[in-house]
Amino acid sequence: MDGDGVIYESAIINEYLEEKYPTTPLMPNDQLQRAKVRIWIDFFNSRIHPAAHDITHDKEPEKAKERMQNHLCTLDVAIAEKEYIAGPYSLADVTFVPFYVRRDRYGVVIDNSLPNLKRWGDELVARPAVASTL
Repeated sequence: MDGDGVIYESAIINEYLEEKYPTTPLMPNDQLQRAKVRIWIDFFNSRIHPAAHDITHDKEPEKAKERMQNHLCTLDVAIAEKEYIAGPYSLADVTFVPFYVRRDRYGVVIDNSLPNLKRWGDELVARPAVASTL
């Protein structure tokens, strides 16, 4: 970080805001649960978003689409029978929202072939705090 105090990178900004405004907790108090949230944030940032980037920037798009489908299947299994990906609503869920909202831009279809993922994404964007920003 340079001397002017600029914070960048969405995952870091999200944690900064979580710590600055603790009245609306988006990270669990339990260290193991916090680690699980961070693992899912990393999954989105190191797998989903790079595949989406490669699709939209025509960087081996067929391979990127295959990677994306594998990642989405992983998510569909992980979210089965859960309301949220890592316990209570958290920054992991928040991190998925931008991708879910922009999925058409990436040529990604989340339909009944990924029923758990579709339910989760639809429920996330219907949350009043999320819906009011869309």
